[in-house]
Amino acid sequence: MFYEIIAIVRSKGATRNVEAQDIMRTVGKLILNNRGVVRNIEYQGTKHLPKIINRHQQTHIFGTIFSMKFDTSPAVQSEIKRTMNMDPRIVRTMIVNGDR
Repeated sequence: MFYEIIAIVRSKGATRNVEAQDIMRTVGKLILNNRGVVRNIEYQGTKHLPKIINRHQQTHIFGTIFSMKFDTSPAVQSEIKRTMNMDPRIVRTMIVNGDR
């Protein structure tokens, strides 16, 4: 199935781009290792969040946003969601069925 993931990564100092790239790489490898296909990755940069988000005992005002479109099985999609929810660098994530 075709999915799109939109994620907000914490934005802390000079490591903000490195953390976002590392998370994109981790998710991409998880998809590819389970016979999925990454269709598109869009980096949207660091932005001021519309409201303060508290996650993993931290308060976030800024976040680095990216989206990724991919094809994979529903089992892998749930594994991606579980992995991202446990990562303390992720502020917010959402996976939706994408439109081709």
